[in-house]
Amino acid sequence: MRGTIHISKGRHSKGPVVLRAMLGIAVGAALIFTLAFAPSAFAQQLPWLVQPAPQPAPPTVPAPAQQYAPAPAARTAALAAKSPVMPVPNAPVPKVPAPNASVPDAGVTSVARTLPGSSVVPDVLAAPPPQAVPPQQVPAVRSVRTIPVAAPAPKVSGAPAVRPAPAFRPATAAPIIPGVPAWLNPHIGDGEGQISATVLKRAHDFHLKKVRAGAVKNPCYFAFDATRPGDGGQRFYVICESKGTFRAVSSGHGAGRNFTGLADLSNEARCAKNFSNARNSHLTTGGGYMTAEIRTSFKGYYGADGGPQPLMRSFLQFEGEGETATARARAIGGHSAAIVRWMCRMKIPSSPHANKDGYVPYGKLVDYSAGRSSGCTSWPQSENETILAIAKNRPTTVYIYPEAKDIVAVGRAVKAGQSPSRAGTYWSASCLREIGKPNFWPREKLEPALTRYAKKRKPARPRTLSDLPLCKTVVGSAR
Repeated sequence: MRGTIHISKGRHSKGPVVLRAMLGIAVGAALIFTLAFAPSAFAQQLPWLVQPAPQPAPPTVPAPAQQYAPAPAARTAALAAKSPVMPVPNAPVPKVPAPNASVPDAGVTSVARTLPGSSVVPDVLAAPPPQAVPPQQVPAVRSVRTIPVAAPAPKVSGAPAVRPAPAFRPATAAPIIPGVPAWLNPHIGDGEGQISATVLKRAHDFHLKKVRAGAVKNPCYFAFDATRPGDGGQRFYVICESKGTFRAVSSGHGAGRNFTGLADLSNEARCAKNFSNARNSHLTTGGGYMTAEIRTSFKGYYGADGGPQPLMRSFLQFEGEGETATARARAIGGHSAAIVRWMCRMKIPSSPHANKDGYVPYGKLVDYSAGRSSGCTSWPQSENETILAIAKNRPTTVYIYPEAKDIVAVGRAVKAGQSPSRAGTYWSASCLREIGKPNFWPREKLEPALTRYAKKRKPARPRTLSDLPLCKTVVGSAR
């Protein structure tokens, strides 16, 4: 039979056959041992024996020649057979270069510290020399988000740089006092014709309070700062916020009186030192008022072009509250600072102001707007019509500074050697230096003392028309 070995002494001998079988066994064992323990050594010599399973080619990161020293051959082959590129933990992310730009050294180092299939930095990394890498060869890194930046406009040679004009924004001044219109800012201060921030805020708040209560519908209000120098100083204010008007005029303060044996409550024309709400004190009282009716009275005749002229002075009555509640009883209000100083009695029988004998008082017209009053607020004759027109049939507010609390606070500051401003109070600095310390005489104490004073002394008889001498000129008709 074919393929059968016959053992005989004839044609086929037993020795060669056994020898061939042993040789085949030895070769197979050597081959198995070689494949089991050294596959990498025969991978290139015996490709027909090593047939690895097909795997997808990992993405490669091209780099210039001699980018870094290769790792040992065995480790490199083992790493090459694993997964694609994985970043090293905490390693810097490679930057994507701009078109037609070279990759900086830092980018090359980042690429060199990332090996396929490994999260471990190789033992040996050689810093590569700086070389330009074409941008089309740098692989995209999915973990890096790039934000497009608009390229600057090309510069024209020889053309000057043109900057866009800033957008026009109208300047809006912030109000110095919250709630007070900003257009009043230039009028706030301690200069002549300006109003103190303290006085303006008080006057504004008091007016707003009355408006909200429905007691006032007038858009204008008045204020008076009796701590400022008088003697012609502009310290009475007419403010119309909705109309955008501000006016400062002169005004007198209460003259007071020297009550001999009791107290000297007199004030000089320039600066007021004494204040009170007591009747017969002739002193100014600070606080809030409301305007009331207007009464007009005859004050006498004075000489003018065309003959004697009668002075008809209007009086604006104030209504007070709290410490100013005695305003009506004291006949406190506002009027022009004009009076006729009587000199003689003139016979004008046709005058509606003549007495039963046909006489009227005649004298000199005096403007005392730079002087003192009997406790009322006064203003120049030239401003009389404007001021009265605001308050006529339309009640409004009048705020007079200082109040009793302000006078007490300033007195304490002066006694402690502090300036009122540092103590959180206000007083005109020039007048404070002049008076030393202001005084407030409360009605509860001063008024009984004045009543006792009047009873002890015989009051002077009021001067009447009959006490005046006769004028040398007789006028037949009044004008």
